[in-house]
Amino acid sequence: MAIAALVPTLAAAQSDIADRLTMHGSLNQGYGKAFRMPTLGLPLNGTSDYRTFTFQVRYKLDDKNQVVSQLFNRRFGTSPLAASINDMTLQWAYWQHKEGNLAVKVGRNPFPRGLVNEVRYIGSVTPFYRPPIELQSDAFDAIDGVVATYHKELPHGFSVDQHVFGGGSEFRAIATTTTGISLRIARTENQYGYQTFLNVPVANIRIGAYGTRYSFRQSTGTGHRANTVFSGEGSVGRVKLMTEHSRITGHGPSNDNRSGYYMGIVRITDRFSIADQYSYTNRKLYFTDTALNFMYPELRNHGVVGIFTINPYAQFKVESHWKKGWAWDSNTPPTVSSTNPTLNPIYHGSYVLISIAASY
Repeated sequence: MAIAALVPTLAAAQSDIADRLTMHGSLNQGYGKAFRMPTLGLPLNGTSDYRTFTFQVRYKLDDKNQVVSQLFNRRFGTSPLAASINDMTLQWAYWQHKEGNLAVKVGRNPFPRGLVNEVRYIGSVTPFYRPPIELQSDAFDAIDGVVATYHKELPHGFSVDQHVFGGGSEFRAIATTTTGISLRIARTENQYGYQTFLNVPVANIRIGAYGTRYSFRQSTGTGHRANTVFSGEGSVGRVKLMTEHSRITGHGPSNDNRSGYYMGIVRITDRFSIADQYSYTNRKLYFTDTALNFMYPELRNHGVVGIFTINPYAQFKVESHWKKGWAWDSNTPPTVSSTNPTLNPIYHGSYVLISIAASY
């Protein structure tokens, strides 16, 4: 009798959990090959060790509160960055509270930076295998701390999305100097900032501005940085345009990096689209004699992709990129020596990447 009485209770509890629990995931699996110069983890002989997988679980505590966690698996081919990336990490883990148009997240949160930073690893919603790494780099994909978001409707169909955040994050980069390639791993702390988007009721236009300041700690020293990003996108019919531009400045050591991209996406048919992208990075070089400091064009990248929609949840992509500059997976120092500002000859290369993107 006791067991019989328990069965409906257990069934009701299981049903309640099922109603509160949702799961999402995405897979981005690729094969790539570089030509002339290895880049972004793609060697000259090709690799299929190229993947991003996410698995997200959301549990609804009540109508205003939920807990979210997301596991993250990434393979980055032969990139020097691969040594700093675990096979499985906890990308997000946060509690969210909503009160009207205000949402507050506490924990390891998605980072509100630019147009697509929060979905940068979901290939089914980005035209290329990844957003332009020149602007995204391998950094700021999550923030440990608090993020508050507020949405406000304005007259005549306009609206504003405002984000403020505080906490710490991670920054990973490959540095090419006269002494060779080095992996730079930095932890940002005491970070605070904002992101604002104005939504315009014409051509789906969004205009955004992001700003942050933080202290950082890495092998070459500690110091402070400031980062701004200006974003814009719009679409008319089958055409969508996007652009973003970033600048990171700071001291200890001195820093001035400028990067950005321009992208156009055209939907040819319901199942086939093409996209074209131009991205860049300009970096300032510093010398003992400050009169020799100068900005140089570290990287230029032009890419095109064909996107074949298999169904609403899966896409097949073929993309090709042409690069020139001094940012590669091999030792390509920009200057002859640390005391001589003469630039070495520019390096040219290209790569192709074939991938499947799926989500559920």
